[in-house]
Amino acid sequence: MGDPAGLVEQAKAELAFVVQTYLPEDQVRTVMAAAEFADRAHAGITRKSGEPYILHPIAVTALLADMQMDAESLAAALLHDVIEDTEFDKQDLSTGFGPVVAELVDGVTKLKISKDKQINQAASFRKMLTATLQDPRVMVIKLADRLHNMSTLGALSPEKKHRIARETLDIFVPMGRLIGMRAVSDQLELLCLEAMDPDLFAHVTRTLHEAAPERLARERRRQQQLERGIARLGLHAEVTPQSNELLIYQDFFRRRNRLADLLKIHAFDVVLDSVSDCDRLAGWVRQQASQVEIIDQIRHPQPGGRQFLQLNLRDSDGLMQLFLQTPRMQEAARLGLALGDAVPQASRSVIQASLQNLSELIDRDCAKTTFSALLEYLHHDKIIGYTPDGDLHELPQGATLIDFAYAASLFLGNHAIGARINGERRPLTAPLVSGQVVEIITDPLATPNPDWLSVVTTQKARRAIQHVLREQDVEEQRMVGRQALERALRSYDLELQDLSALDWADLLHWQQLPSREALFERMAVGDLWPQLVTARLLSHHQSTAEPDRDSLIENTLGLEVRYAQCCHPIYGDPIRAHLTRRGVVIHRRRCPNLLHERQQHPESIVTLRWRPELSGDPRFPVDLVMDRPLQDEETTELIYRVREQLGGVESLNICDDRTELTLVVRDRDHLARLIRDLRGHLGFPQISRVTHH
Repeated sequence: MGDPAGLVEQAKAELAFVVQTYLPEDQVRTVMAAAEFADRAHAGITRKSGEPYILHPIAVTALLADMQMDAESLAAALLHDVIEDTEFDKQDLSTGFGPVVAELVDGVTKLKISKDKQINQAASFRKMLTATLQDPRVMVIKLADRLHNMSTLGALSPEKKHRIARETLDIFVPMGRLIGMRAVSDQLELLCLEAMDPDLFAHVTRTLHEAAPERLARERRRQQQLERGIARLGLHAEVTPQSNELLIYQDFFRRRNRLADLLKIHAFDVVLDSVSDCDRLAGWVRQQASQVEIIDQIRHPQPGGRQFLQLNLRDSDGLMQLFLQTPRMQEAARLGLALGDAVPQASRSVIQASLQNLSELIDRDCAKTTFSALLEYLHHDKIIGYTPDGDLHELPQGATLIDFAYAASLFLGNHAIGARINGERRPLTAPLVSGQVVEIITDPLATPNPDWLSVVTTQKARRAIQHVLREQDVEEQRMVGRQALERALRSYDLELQDLSALDWADLLHWQQLPSREALFERMAVGDLWPQLVTARLLSHHQSTAEPDRDSLIENTLGLEVRYAQCCHPIYGDPIRAHLTRRGVVIHRRRCPNLLHERQQHPESIVTLRWRPELSGDPRFPVDLVMDRPLQDEETTELIYRVREQLGGVESLNICDDRTELTLVVRDRDHLARLIRDLRGHLGFPQISRVTHH
């Protein structure tokens, strides 16, 4: 390893050289003073690899210096482990380097408040999230810290590597993209995939290397053709082939697409002087190509603020993707919030909308609730809606116009009576599609409807609705609850007077309530959804919920719960429920049958959630298809591997060109592990989950 002291001094000198290129002299002195302080604080401490610990914060700071981050960020990066790992505290850092640097360091410092690692993890993330909302540089520093840690996992055990990679993939990769730091997130994701499945990663890497000559030749042909066209238009443009290796790894690991098809995808960044030049080039390509798809994300930026005009062209050579953007857009897409004031306004607005949403997730009383909500938010697709004035709001996929109203303002949400999408009148329960312009119609005398709680998807909307409902006096609550139940019954051609004394007795026993008035009060404040009360009545009290699976979904205990045969939802899938005369049917959120039903009868669809903790040993069937027929010995291998991973094989059908199989799994993660294992032992076939129509 060489002389440790010499390595440290060399690292400091290299850092000073980079910092001097863009910071004034007094700020350089501050940064290097922080380096000396951190060196003394970590004296005698080594990493698992045996190298001096101080080399880690210096490396983290070097990453931020490459992004030309400010002096406070650099000083905080150098000191980021001081509070956690040394005898110095926050006050020491505040005295030496000012309160801002001390707050940044404190923001990235983990909490150790319990012997329970999960509680510590949840509390630390809540603390970091809160600090990020006060100063986004906290997350920028944390991402750089995680990037260096992920690149130096060599000395750790495979189990610890996998755990760190899983956490990084779940939290830090999507968080980085949320604040626009795409370059860091992409590097992190590649490192995660390699750490989690090194054999599969090595297979893809070998394949990419073997295919490189042919890919490069095809890439050059396409680039030259594009550059000739640009020259004929008289435009000034820089055309750069994208390193789309991450896309290939992602599609192969997650979506299980064929490598042969993925290798035929070529992407190019085309940087032009202005938006009008982007539009002009897009128009020319549309004229030249027979098949071209244009996606405008300049006027409607992606979550994370990324802006570009995307052109997808298909020909005999495969798929060519062009990403047209200006220099500022390109830089903002790479570094996001790390650019500070240089971030374009459109990108900044999207990122700020995301940060606002994050603020709504923080549960001051329970760190685990915050952590769970954060995970759900990060891993759901996002959509962006616009007000008639051009203000934008980011919402999760599946959000309704009610969610949009509350995202815009509490007044709009609390007094909404209707909405227009692109000028057309729509009910408030209608789902929002990205890019739509939404006008909320209000009445100052209107109040939230408790029925809304069963369809909204955002925490902000849910909390705001419940707050207003709980503020009503008891008599008003009873009236509101009664009206809500009447509406729910009316959807099934029933009236309140149709309920018998036995029906009421069953409902009160089910909810352990003393009176009908108490039942109405619970519905009025959102503690009990009238749709689920109706489901209880319609199910005739004959629970046919499947063993070990009837209590996995919140708010459904005592109801007949069935799992849709069309999409076979499993624990961990995003879900919605369809209310029928037989009870509650659980679907995957994007099930085509459910989407059709939502368009026809939106009042019968409710948003449900899995319980946060998986209890018992539930088993779910899941239908898969493999893109080739299995041989006899492979069939034996498949059954053995599935059983070894504690799964089951319910059916197996070998066709001429594919293999259809139904596995029995515990949850979504269990299924992902099984698929990865099977692909690795069966020559990496494509294995896809099936949704029946």
